[in-house]
Amino acid sequence: MRPVKASSIIATVLLLAASLVQTSCQPSSSPSVLVIAVDDLSVLDILCNEDMTNANRSGFEILCKESVRFTHAFNPSVLAVPTLASILTGVYPFQHRVRNNGFPGLDPQFTTVAEYALSKNYRTAFFSGGPPVWRKSGLNQGFELFDDNIIPTRQNLYRPFSSSTKSLMQWLRQDVGHSSFFAMIYAPDLIFTNTVTMNEFGEARNLSHESQLDELDSNLYQLFSELKSTHRWNSTTLVVVGLNGHTSDDRPGELTPLNLHSENTQVALFVKPAQKVRDEALQWKIDRNVSLVDLGQSLFELIGNGSNPNKPVGVFPVLSLKQLVQKNQMEWPENRLILMESDWAQWRGFSNRRSAVLSGHTLLIYDKEPQFFNTLTDRLETNPLRSTEMSTEERNQILAALDAVEGEPWLGLDKDTFRKYTPGFYRWLRVDQKPALLRDLKARASGKNPDADTLRWAGFLAFELKDWSTLKSLGQKAEQPFWQYVAERNGASGNSSHFNMFQDTCLRLLEVPHLDSADIKKCDDSLFLDFIDWQRSDLRGLSRDTQKRRFERAYLNYLVDQNIKQGNLATSLIWDTSTKAQLKPELVDLVLSLPEFQKQRASLMKALQNSNTWQDED
Repeated sequence: MRPVKASSIIATVLLLAASLVQTSCQPSSSPSVLVIAVDDLSVLDILCNEDMTNANRSGFEILCKESVRFTHAFNPSVLAVPTLASILTGVYPFQHRVRNNGFPGLDPQFTTVAEYALSKNYRTAFFSGGPPVWRKSGLNQGFELFDDNIIPTRQNLYRPFSSSTKSLMQWLRQDVGHSSFFAMIYAPDLIFTNTVTMNEFGEARNLSHESQLDELDSNLYQLFSELKSTHRWNSTTLVVVGLNGHTSDDRPGELTPLNLHSENTQVALFVKPAQKVRDEALQWKIDRNVSLVDLGQSLFELIGNGSNPNKPVGVFPVLSLKQLVQKNQMEWPENRLILMESDWAQWRGFSNRRSAVLSGHTLLIYDKEPQFFNTLTDRLETNPLRSTEMSTEERNQILAALDAVEGEPWLGLDKDTFRKYTPGFYRWLRVDQKPALLRDLKARASGKNPDADTLRWAGFLAFELKDWSTLKSLGQKAEQPFWQYVAERNGASGNSSHFNMFQDTCLRLLEVPHLDSADIKKCDDSLFLDFIDWQRSDLRGLSRDTQKRRFERAYLNYLVDQNIKQGNLATSLIWDTSTKAQLKPELVDLVLSLPEFQKQRASLMKALQNSNTWQDED
């Protein structure tokens, strides 16, 4: 027997080791799934046409060239959280019972796609861009990582999509490795048209929905490039989906969170399937009506070829898009019923739930007087059909389906509520458009018995814009003598209000010679009491520097809270925040605007400029 050389043994061992390493580096055979869900992304926001050819750094162009595009995809709800719940469960809101962006969240009895993926040894993660998608929604079920750790600041109330994608890529590198994964990103960026973005030349874009779209387009390109460079692109099924459309003031009689017309329900939907490297990219469009509930059904099938454990109710059929994506085959009737709804009015206590049904080209908006539209011949949905223009059979079929899920005609909003929320509230987030918003609010507050909230909002804007004459007149209407007094001290003309600080239980604390607990308890404004602790620290036996610093931090938190309130108004109250504490001129701000407190105000403003270093100092 010939002896084996040591060099041969070493070579064999090295070859075996290399083989093991190569095997371990191969991606999992199960395709990964990444869903990017974007608020305010309508079907018209990404138009695939010849003009996109060779576009520079365009994620939209990549989607158009390498994805299946659904041109008639509709959301089950115009609110984000119910639609996300449908995508994760594959059932309609009437079944999973998440009807709005508030409480209660998704019941644990429903199995989410994330839970199913986890059972198939997928790694799972969700990256939220901010309100209204939080852990309390119940959408965290099945996600090993549910990243909603977002701290609102004066500059940003949300986490930009670019930051969420960085967190995603970091998670893929550090936690996922070569395992299969199911991940979702929620991106609210398009809502925040007040955010300054830069183009590829470092120039600031204009503030608009279009500029936010450009930023999303660029960031998608960056993400897709990273997925390709890390060899994840071909092994990942990618979904980019809009959760709702976006509306303007062009449709009379509609508020955005109640609007069930196509501009708010027909959304973008692109699906890029996982493919082998040698396969030619899929590129076709599907013009048949689909629901985002169908997308949820499809995700169960894409992950482990499983069926939906939540068993959708058949009156509104839920079908899989998998065959359409893989083979461009359609096996369901054209007139399948698709349900859409808005629970906003019921959630906010204004009215009942509103529903709509789509059947082929027929759209029913189920109001007290039902409106039927032919979406093929009436693209703008402005001319309701007469009863003679549609078959009785189709009409009865749609109404019977609604009755089966306890749908009821929408009773509408009373005129005062509708009028209150119509003056283009998106302008709350736009500094350049606040003067126009103030003019609208003033007009609404000019009649007899004006709405109290409208007066407060107008007063807040008048103070912010230093429109002292308007603040004085609003103070008279709202019976707020201190508003009038502040306006007069800052130059507003007219009859003097003869205000005395001792008229107010909080303001008197600035002038009483002695402070006792009884006086302090009568003031229920915690921020103002922090201000008193700073200004009258000697009487309170407190350190002036300590109380100043405490007030500065409380004031910063107050500013963030004010931004949140403005954001909620700008989005027509779709965030799950209290509507009881409305925007108004705050006592501390009013005091700090008086001439005798300008030194304190200057000190506060200087401190706020350095607020980003406070956490490090602490």
